[in-house]
Amino acid sequence: MNNSIQRQETRRAGSGGNRSRAGFTLVEIIAVLVILAVLAAVAVPRYLSLADAARDKALDNALAAGLSHVSLAFGRLVLQNQGQAPSAEVLAAAAAAQAPESADYSFSFAATAAGGVGVTVAEIADPTRTATREWRMP
Repeated sequence: MNNSIQRQETRRAGSGGNRSRAGFTLVEIIAVLVILAVLAAVAVPRYLSLADAARDKALDNALAAGLSHVSLAFGRLVLQNQGQAPSAEVLAAAAAAQAPESADYSFSFAATAAGGVGVTVAEIADPTRTATREWRMP
């Protein structure tokens, strides 16, 4: 008899208004999905624009490295020629002969009509992303 009373009490405790819920309602799941959709709609374009800005900055930094390389080549040639400045063609050829090594960018150097050296940097993964600047003789 004691066993049957215990079973009845257990059934009553589980079937009353105080029972706990074991899952989520459909409304709660839809609300969470709507919130996630709004966050994704805001976050994804922001992330993509940050990624593009980072690629642009990296390209600018590679261009600065190319210009610095030309400056170093100029200094090396001036020292080798006892203080005589090299021509733009010689400087461009020297810079191209020992171009900076990069897994992400390719560098090209060419003499310009203004007597400087044009430095062009192109992203290897996307060759349409390039930057060009002229290094002027001091």
